[in-house]
Amino acid sequence: MRALLRLISVNIIVILLAGITTNGYTQTPKRHNKHSLRDSLRQKVLQRDSMARLYRHTDGSINDLVSRIEDYTTQYNQISNDLSKGFDTLEISQRLPQLEKRMALMKSTIDHSTTLGYLFTIRDMIDHITEQMAVWETQLGTYSDELDKMREALAKFKADTALRTAPDDSSLQVKYYLQVQELEKKWAKIDSCTKRSIIRIGFLENGVSTLSILLIDLDDRIDTKIHLFTLKATENEYGFLWDMHKMDRLDTALSRSYSLNFRLYKYFFTSKANYYPHLGFVILFIAFLGWIIASKRRTARIKDNAQTIFDQTHYIVKHPFASAIAVTAVIGTYFYDHPPQVFAQTTLLLMLAALGFLISNNFPKPLFRFWAVLMPVTVLLSLSNLLILIPYADRWLLFILSGIAIYAAYRLLQEMKTATNDAEIKNDYPPHLQVVLKVFIALNAISALMNITGRFSLAKITGTTAAFNLCLAMGMYILIQILMESLFLQLEANKSADTQSLTSYLDFKIVQKKFKDVLVKVSVILWLIALAQNLNIDDYLYDQANDFLSNKHQFSSTAFTFGSILTFIIVIWISGLLARVISYFYDFTGQQQTKLTPKAKKTRSSILLIRLTIFTIGFFVAITAAGIPMDRVTIVIGALGVGIGFGLQNIVNNLVSGIILAFEKPVQVGDIIEVSGKSGTITEIGIRSSKISRGDGSELIVPNGDLISQHVVNWTLSDNNRQIELIVGVAYGSDVAKVEALLKKILTGNDDIMTSPAPAVFLHNFSDSAVDFKLLFWAADISTWARLKSNIMAQIYTEFAKEGIEIPHPKRDIQVYFPESSTPENIAKLQRPTKNPPATDQ
Repeated sequence: MRALLRLISVNIIVILLAGITTNGYTQTPKRHNKHSLRDSLRQKVLQRDSMARLYRHTDGSINDLVSRIEDYTTQYNQISNDLSKGFDTLEISQRLPQLEKRMALMKSTIDHSTTLGYLFTIRDMIDHITEQMAVWETQLGTYSDELDKMREALAKFKADTALRTAPDDSSLQVKYYLQVQELEKKWAKIDSCTKRSIIRIGFLENGVSTLSILLIDLDDRIDTKIHLFTLKATENEYGFLWDMHKMDRLDTALSRSYSLNFRLYKYFFTSKANYYPHLGFVILFIAFLGWIIASKRRTARIKDNAQTIFDQTHYIVKHPFASAIAVTAVIGTYFYDHPPQVFAQTTLLLMLAALGFLISNNFPKPLFRFWAVLMPVTVLLSLSNLLILIPYADRWLLFILSGIAIYAAYRLLQEMKTATNDAEIKNDYPPHLQVVLKVFIALNAISALMNITGRFSLAKITGTTAAFNLCLAMGMYILIQILMESLFLQLEANKSADTQSLTSYLDFKIVQKKFKDVLVKVSVILWLIALAQNLNIDDYLYDQANDFLSNKHQFSSTAFTFGSILTFIIVIWISGLLARVISYFYDFTGQQQTKLTPKAKKTRSSILLIRLTIFTIGFFVAITAAGIPMDRVTIVIGALGVGIGFGLQNIVNNLVSGIILAFEKPVQVGDIIEVSGKSGTITEIGIRSSKISRGDGSELIVPNGDLISQHVVNWTLSDNNRQIELIVGVAYGSDVAKVEALLKKILTGNDDIMTSPAPAVFLHNFSDSAVDFKLLFWAADISTWARLKSNIMAQIYTEFAKEGIEIPHPKRDIQVYFPESSTPENIAKLQRPTKNPPATDQ
C-alpha cells in the first residue's frame, strides 16, 4: 500500500513538472512575437554596426585598401558605361569631307565668279557653315573635357602607391592581389578605349579647326573680291555696248552656272539648318489651302445666300489653289535666312505663275496686257541673274528687256490717263500705280544707260531690282486682297444663329478698317527688305542698324542704347495693341445688346481696370526687356512728380479720377447721366476722359475729373425706371371729378406704365386760363419714356375731345385808343399815300 502511494505521488509530481515545462515553452514564443518588425530590423542594424566598429578597431589598413578598390571599381564602371555609349561624332565624320570638297568648289567659284549676287550668296553659305563649325567645336570641346576627366581618373590609379602595400593578414593577401589584378585589367582596357577616343576626337577637332581657318580665308577672299567689284562697278569695266570686247562664252557660262546652281539647290534642300523653314513653307501652303476650302464648304452648307457671298470675292473662291500658292510664295521666302538666289528666283517665278491665274479676269485689260509682258521679261531676267559668268549676249539681252519694259509701262500709263474720267475703271487699278510705273520706267532707263556705257554690273542690279520688286509689289497687293477675302469668308461662315464663336463677334467692316492698314504697313516693310536684298545692301544696313542700336551712349551718369529704347517702345506698343483688341471685343458685344443689364454694365465698365492692368504689366515688362534699372525709374518718377507740381495737375487729376471711377463705379458704361447741363449715354470710360453719346448724334468728351468733382445726375445708377411728370390744363367750369377720373383711367389702362409705384393724378394749380392737373407715372425703361409720354398725351387729347372737355389755349385782348379829335375820315386820309412828297429844306 505504501509502495502504491509512493508511485502515485511520483506520477503526480511528473505530471505537474510536465505541465509547468509545457506552459513555459508555449509562453516563450508569444513574448517573442510581441516584438515588431521595426525593432528587429533596428536590432540587426545595431548588431552590424557593432561588428563594423569591432573590425575597424582591429585593422584600419585593410578598411582603407578595400575602400580604395571599391572607389576605383565604381569610377571605372562609370567610365566604361560612358565609353560604351560612345560619342556622337557620326555626323561630323560624314560631313567634314563633304564640306572640304564644297570649300574647294567655293574657292574656285569665288575666283571665277564675275557677278556680285553670287559672291553674296557664297558668303551667306560660308556664314551658315561657320555657324555649323561653331556648334561642332562646342560639341567636340565638351567631349574632349569629358575624356580629360577620364584620363585624370585613370592617372590617379597609377599614382596611388597605397595599393602596392599588401595587408599583413596572410589569409587576405591572395584575395587582395586578385582584386588589384582584376582592377589593373579593367584599367588597361579602359585606358586603351580612352586613348582611341581621344585620338578620334582630336582628329575631328583638327579637321574642324582647319575648315574654320579655310572659311575665314574664303570670307576674306570674298570681301576683297566685293571691294574690287565695287571699285570697278562705277567704271567702264566692260566697254561700250557696241564694242566687241572679249567676254565669256555663252555655253561655258550656262554649263558652269547650271552646275553651281544645282549644287546650291541640293545643299539648300538637304541642309539640316533649313529643315524647319522647309516644314513651315509646306505647312503654310497646306494650312491656308485647307482654311479656304473649309470656309467655302461651311458657307455653302449653312448659308442660303452662299452664292451671293461667293460673288463678293474675286480670288479665293474661284482659284483657291493659286491663291494658296501666291500667299506661300510671297511669305515663305522670309522663312529663310539669306536663301540662295536660285531659290529666291524659283519662288518669284512660282508667284508669277499663280498671279497670272488670279489677275486674268480681275484686272483691267490694259493692266493684264502689261502683266503678260512683264512676266516673260522677269523670267528672262531671273535666268540671266543666275549666271556666274557674263557672256556678251547677256548684255544685249538686258538692253532689249529694258527697252521692252519701258515701252510696256509707258503704254499702260497712256491707257490709264485715258481712263481717268471713268471712275469705275479708275478704281479697278491698284492705288499709286502711276507713280510705281514712273519709277519703274526711270530705273529701266538708268539700267539701259549704264549698260551702254559699260557699267553692266550696276545695270543688271538696277534692271533686275526694278522688275523683281514691281512683281513683288503686285504680289503684296494681291496678298492683302486674298487675306481680306479669306477673313471675310471665315466671318460669314461662322455667322450662324445656332453657334457663337469668337469670329461671330467680329464685324468685317470694322476688321477691314482696323487691320487693313496694319497689313499694308507690314507688306511695305517686307517689300523694303526684299529691295535691300535685291540691291545686296541688306547686310550693310543690318550692320549699321545693329551698331546704331547696340552702341552705348552716355547722358550724364546714365548709359543707354537706342536698342533698349526701341525695345521699350515696342513692348509698350504691344500692350496698347492688346488693350485695344480687348476693348474692341467688349465694345462690339455691348453694341449688339439693345439693353444693358446691371451685370453687363459692370462688365463693360471693368474694361478700364483691364486696360490699366495691361498697361502696368506692359510698363514693367518693357523696363525689364530694355534693361533699365529700377533706380533710374524712380528718378524719372521723381521728375514726373516735379512736373505734376507745375503743369500736369489736370492730367494726373483726370487719371486718378478714372481709377476712382473704375473702382467706385458711380457711373458705368450704358448709364444715362446729366453733367454740366448736358445729358447722354456713357459709351466709354477711358483713362483720362469718358465719352457720352447724346441724342442728336454727337459725342461729348468729358474729363474724368468733372465726373468726380461736379454734380452728376445718374438716371440709371440703381435701375432703369424714370418718373414722368405731365401738366394738363382744362377750362374753367369743367367737372373736376370727371377730369380726374378720366385721367386715372387713361394711366391705369396703359400697360407700359408701372403699377408700382402706382400712377397718381393731383389738382395742381389755378392758372390764368385753365385748371392744371399734375400726372405722375413711371416708365419701366428710361429709353422709352419719351414715346410713352407722347402716347399718354395723345390719348388725353382724344378722350377729352370725346367727352367734350375743353383744353384752353392762352387768349390776348388788344385795345386801341384814338385821340378825341381823330375821326374815321382823318384816319383814312392819313393812311392814304401821296404821289409827290413835299421837298424838305436843306
